[in-house]
Amino acid sequence: MKAVGILGLLVYTVGTFGFAALLTLWWRDPGGLRKPRDCGIQSRWERLGAGTAMLLISLVWFVTNALAVLLRLGGHENRSPLDVLVFWLTFLFPPAIMHLYYSEAREALGRSPGPFWRAALWPAYIVTQLVAAWTVLTFLQLLPQSVAMTSWAADLMIPVAYFVAVGYAVAIRVRSASFGETPRERRWRLGNTTLWLVLTALILLIFTTMSTGAARSNATVAIFIALADVAMRSMPLFFMFVNTYFDNRFKFFDLFVKRGLSLLLTITVLTATFALFLPVLGNVPGWAAPWVWAVVLLPVATVVPWVYGRVADMLDRRWLGRRFSPVEAVKQFLSALRSATSEAQLIERGEQGLSEIFGAPASVRIGAATSEPSFAVLQEIPIRAGDGSRGMFLMGPRASEAPYFSQDLALLASLADVFASVLDNLRLQQRKLEQDKLAQELTLHASRSELRALRAQINPHFFFNALNAIAGLIHKDPVVADRTIEQLADVFRYALRGAESEWALLNDEIEFVRAYLDVERARFGSRLTVDVHLADDVRGARVPTMVVQTLVENAVKHGVAQVRGPALVRIDARRLGDHLVISVADNGPGFQQPSARTAGPKAGGYGLANIRRRLEGYFGTAANLTIERNQAEGLTVAAVSLPLGAHVRSLAPDGAVPEAVS
Repeated sequence: MKAVGILGLLVYTVGTFGFAALLTLWWRDPGGLRKPRDCGIQSRWERLGAGTAMLLISLVWFVTNALAVLLRLGGHENRSPLDVLVFWLTFLFPPAIMHLYYSEAREALGRSPGPFWRAALWPAYIVTQLVAAWTVLTFLQLLPQSVAMTSWAADLMIPVAYFVAVGYAVAIRVRSASFGETPRERRWRLGNTTLWLVLTALILLIFTTMSTGAARSNATVAIFIALADVAMRSMPLFFMFVNTYFDNRFKFFDLFVKRGLSLLLTITVLTATFALFLPVLGNVPGWAAPWVWAVVLLPVATVVPWVYGRVADMLDRRWLGRRFSPVEAVKQFLSALRSATSEAQLIERGEQGLSEIFGAPASVRIGAATSEPSFAVLQEIPIRAGDGSRGMFLMGPRASEAPYFSQDLALLASLADVFASVLDNLRLQQRKLEQDKLAQELTLHASRSELRALRAQINPHFFFNALNAIAGLIHKDPVVADRTIEQLADVFRYALRGAESEWALLNDEIEFVRAYLDVERARFGSRLTVDVHLADDVRGARVPTMVVQTLVENAVKHGVAQVRGPALVRIDARRLGDHLVISVADNGPGFQQPSARTAGPKAGGYGLANIRRRLEGYFGTAANLTIERNQAEGLTVAAVSLPLGAHVRSLAPDGAVPEAVS
């Protein structure tokens, strides 16, 4: 019998942690509990209270049963307050079950199933709780009735209450059933019916056997009845499992299953380890026992997470319908989007990528699309950007009929962020192409159009390096991945605005460069150090847009990327006399090899040459760009010197330029 008790303890522990995890996840994310639609006069408690109450009752039920088994295994056979609580919960389940099915029927119909169904709830609560209170008070000898007669009456009332609850649940389910059930709904109804039949059979078996006294006269029958009792007490776990998987009641059901599996696996392995080694190590001296057991359990602590990862991956692929891991999914999606050259191609390839990843029809909506998709929409995921929503991912039913659980929704949100970044980059490239075309057609304005396009240009290698870095972070550190995606979107939004304006405040340029370097930090990790010093008296100075970013990009490309160890980018902006000096230094290799960084009047490659041309156009000879090597500190320093308060000429087609730099 002790083995049955240990089995019960194991099951009740899994149930305790499972329902505690569900309640915790629901508390942290109220949207994770599927909320029934509003039915007019239906109150919030009526819409949410029944399901929440069932979670709480089930949690207390498993906690109480686990503690009761622990006391019995410890030799405390007398009736305890825990037994009284278990008895009371036994009578609380039937009306709670009826209330839950009533709420679900009201949701399915969009109205009340009828006055009879609601009127039946209050008598169920009142009668079961009166019987429970009468029985408990009699057991506590607070009422004069016979304990034996009361016990017999209570044992008779338990199956009656559950049979009434089963009949009510089946009848109201038939009342609210819709025509044209899907295969998934049929399997859900079959699973529910099977569990009700099993519960009914267990109650009848236990009640009949206990009434005849067969369990007291036959040890085999006693063990069999004890196992049936454990199964009956575990039914809330099975009902939750079936209803959640087929009815998608909790979007975080996948996390619940994986954590429950992890707990069960850990308990099983630890139990097997202690059973195997305890007879051998039982005589180890007390001072050495902790060290010996630490060595014994070290392989367990190492192997269990690895096994859990493999099992979780198997559940994802074979049961939850997930064809790709999160990292594989992001790479697959990027691969589908990368070659798109227009928004129409991007939308088409985005839909193909989503369909392949999730095994479901998908529609990508950009802007104010009004046409309806050709499939039933189960999930709507917004494509967000910092300045509003770009559109929507619409996902249909999956071929495997698996619901969209929490990890699916998190992956969809990440893919939506990636799509938004690619869309911004594509629009930026399209705008650049349009500007290049305009520059070719308007030869008189070629120089101005070229400069404007260069201001809007962000190196595409930076973009795809950043996305690859984000793909690697999604599995290891999703919080940092989400933050990096937001920073990447900020970079491209600023670049788009920079294409429309010739001037910007120095403070805005520095904040833009910070976001750019934060994205690069996702690629280079902790080895990249950024040091920014911006003097307060020059924060409001107006400077040519993208000048500071071009210097920083040059430092990253030719400096940081060439360094194997710790890398440094130092930005300094201050007033020197009547000039604003902005310097960007890096600890790259310097000028040892001929390259784009070779010192001299023509130094700097295309980006730095563009800075020289713009400075000459704005300020003539009053501004300059210099590149030097600080041998003492081992730094390459690129510095721009601009006159403060100088009148400048416009190079933009619209002529929008301030009268002075400060």
